[in-house]
Amino acid sequence: MSVRTELRSSALLWALSLGGLADLLLRAEGRPGLNVVLWALAGVGVLVMLLRQRTEGASRETHWLVGGALGATSLLLLRDAEALAVFSLLTAVVLLVLAAGRATAAWVQNAQPSDAAFAAVRVGLLCAAGPFGWGRAAPRERGEDASSAEGLRQTARTILRGTLMALPALLLLSALLMSADPVFERVLKGLLFTDIESTLEHALVIAIIAWGTAGFLRAILVRDDALMSRLRVPAPAFAVAEVTVALWMLNLLFIAFMVVQLRYLFGGASLVEVTAGLSYADYARHGFFELVASAALVVPMLLLADWAAAPQSSRGRSVLRGTMLVLVLLLMGVIASAAYRMRLYQAAYGLTELRLYVSVGIVGLTAVLGWLVFTVLRGHRERFAFGVMMTGLACVVTLHLINPHALVARVNIARAIAGATYDGEYLRTLSADAVPVLLARLDELPVEERLRVASRLEERWGGERRGGWRTWNLSDARARRLVAERLGSAQRTAVARTSVPLSSVPGDTVLNTVPYFCTFVCNSASRWSLSSLSTVIS
Repeated sequence: MSVRTELRSSALLWALSLGGLADLLLRAEGRPGLNVVLWALAGVGVLVMLLRQRTEGASRETHWLVGGALGATSLLLLRDAEALAVFSLLTAVVLLVLAAGRATAAWVQNAQPSDAAFAAVRVGLLCAAGPFGWGRAAPRERGEDASSAEGLRQTARTILRGTLMALPALLLLSALLMSADPVFERVLKGLLFTDIESTLEHALVIAIIAWGTAGFLRAILVRDDALMSRLRVPAPAFAVAEVTVALWMLNLLFIAFMVVQLRYLFGGASLVEVTAGLSYADYARHGFFELVASAALVVPMLLLADWAAAPQSSRGRSVLRGTMLVLVLLLMGVIASAAYRMRLYQAAYGLTELRLYVSVGIVGLTAVLGWLVFTVLRGHRERFAFGVMMTGLACVVTLHLINPHALVARVNIARAIAGATYDGEYLRTLSADAVPVLLARLDELPVEERLRVASRLEERWGGERRGGWRTWNLSDARARRLVAERLGSAQRTAVARTSVPLSSVPGDTVLNTVPYFCTFVCNSASRWSLSSLSTVIS
């Protein structure tokens, strides 16, 4: 009997159970926290049990990837910032996709970028197919136990199919009989149609989670080696000289840009002062956004050039890699200029969450370029993708360690105390991660700003957390405890008497109430991306 047949029934049953657990845990107001971690723990437990039913053991790489996904999910318990929650969830999803890319085989460490793309497509298609990705179960051999079990299953299938066939007639006749007799209508509504909208919502959540879980279990438990071996795009094998010429066109473009814009790129504050109509904002926007975007776009172009060039003499390859190295060095110069502009922007206007993320992204991009030189330009292309994945994971972990909102609050409060320009409204919209810093230095703020901040802290963290225990995280619990301890009755009385109305304080930036976990991820990611883009462009 095949592995697929042995695991099919168990996997589908456990997928349905995880769907029910998701409906119990994840349908909560506010940002995900403890509920997602508990569901992830249950999912990993189910996966471990199903893997033990296989005759083939899972690779050590699979254990590391699944453990890393669980660790990324557990970061939801640490910080309260929405962007960090989105980064953690996306990291967990990527690691799980890699673990299921070729079932439990070890492949990620030496994967080509195209291999990772095909593996992601495979997992995505199987998750979309849900239970249908398993196919039909093979017939079992009949013994006494098998015959008894098959009889029970046949009875259940008969009842289910008969009920589904009668359902249209039942609905039509029920409507007619309810219209004919008001008493029968009240009885039937009381029995069957009480809170039907809520019932349908629960059923929808269970169905969606169970469907995707069934497809993921199919992807990680059953191999498709024959299929994956055929999913390879043949290299076009262009002449090395042609690829080299194409790259030198890019080199000349960057060289011309650096020469023409040399004073503008590295002019710094002195250029801003002497150039009419040029503000720090304009200078910084032209200094990091477009340049970092250009550098990020060139990285896949370099990979494409190395892949498309036909194998040739060592001399031709050496010329090509020398050309690529020149382009990488030019990109390093562009990134250095972008980082310098970002520093000027922060010195002029203070630190924000977006500016910190861009700064970490610049460091990550620099590491990727260095890894490209160390791997692709030395003929070890197969190691590049794994290094990029580890760089992304390191950036996410670094952001959690930095605690962006606390750092932003610390820097901007120092600017406020020093009398420099700072954004007070933005300071009051930070998450619970910033509350300890705000409370610790509250007395050092200007009086009016101090009252505004205290009012906002009391408004947001003076009561119970929205969503209860299911959305718990350490940062929010600490913020509520500190607000309760330090904002005493005297402080609250002073806040109440201030002439600054609470309505003047910006609205809460925490995510609006949503019933579904997937909606949280999509809305948070899209909203943060759009707000980030508008902040840069405006």
